[in-house]
Amino acid sequence: MPDTDSSNPDKRRRRAVLRALGVASAAAFAGGVAVVGVQYALGVVSAGYPPVLHALTCTADGHETAGSISLVADGAGMIPVIDVPSPGTVTCRIDAPGADYATWSALGPVTGIRSGPLDASLPCQSPEDFADQDPSTLRLSTCQRMRAERPGTYLLSVTVMLRGLHTSDRARLILRVGEPVAAPAPPAATQGWRLSVALLLPAMETGQTREADLSASFGEHGLMPQSRAFERTVYRLAPEEEFVQANFHARSAANASAVRLAYVPQTRAVTAGFTLRSGSLIDRWRGWISGTVSIRVRRRDAAREIRLPDADLSVPGQARLALPEGVDAATARIVVQRPETATRIELRPGGAASLDGDRIIARMEDGALILEARRE
Repeated sequence: MPDTDSSNPDKRRRRAVLRALGVASAAAFAGGVAVVGVQYALGVVSAGYPPVLHALTCTADGHETAGSISLVADGAGMIPVIDVPSPGTVTCRIDAPGADYATWSALGPVTGIRSGPLDASLPCQSPEDFADQDPSTLRLSTCQRMRAERPGTYLLSVTVMLRGLHTSDRARLILRVGEPVAAPAPPAATQGWRLSVALLLPAMETGQTREADLSASFGEHGLMPQSRAFERTVYRLAPEEEFVQANFHARSAANASAVRLAYVPQTRAVTAGFTLRSGSLIDRWRGWISGTVSIRVRRRDAAREIRLPDADLSVPGQARLALPEGVDAATARIVVQRPETATRIELRPGGAASLDGDRIIARMEDGALILEARRE
């Protein structure tokens, strides 16, 4: 009796196709298991070598502060305390071989944070050096500089990380910024004039800067890396303001494009556009950006009069009157009057005039109006 399977070509072809599908499925499954096994083995091996932060050192005004270091107790051990003069510049460095990402943070009267991929070849960075970078190429130096201007106690913390590992290492120290040495107070005037002072400001056009925060993150994960375009309105101009330009200063960024800033005349709005990327389900890395947008505007102000506090002026001697914040008195006319005699003079900054037989000199210095009286 003939063999029906061998004599039927269709059955032989179906059997061959099923056998090929079974072999291909088994090979694909074995390949996937091998990839996952290799990734797991590499993760286990590399996890045994976490990043180590060997040292965190700080100097003040270019001089080592080792002679002023003390220790305070903390729940996790002892924290170094460094005394820093004010005002001055503090330079801090880390020694962290193997780490490729770091976060610097300072908590105190003035707070700040900087984070990004580490680049040991970069020179020491100031806050302006770091913020002026393009977010798409943001890099963090192992040496950071900061200004110690406001007295108080600051907790400086540095955390370093290594891509692919869920481990980190951290170092902390305390910076104690002392009070600045006050200049001796001028002797009090024993007698003098009581003067009324006013500033006559002309109509003028001034440039001003507005600041707005910009931050976003993106953490969607699929079979392939993802990306998303963002569009944000960061500032709307007031009716008396005219747009000049805008710049973005980054604080922290990863997997982000450059920020594109634009002004929309129809809505008088400044917008920011950028793209963030995130990894697949296997890698699961995220994209984020954080920084400040500085918007330069032109403002038109009408002519106005500003009354300053009355001044007690001895002869010879001088009086100091603080100017209101934001007032540019360089082009102002200064009106000085003695109420008891009704005599009045008008002068410009840097100029002089005679008042009741004495010479009055006016000048601007560190946001204040200085009036000086001399005998003629």
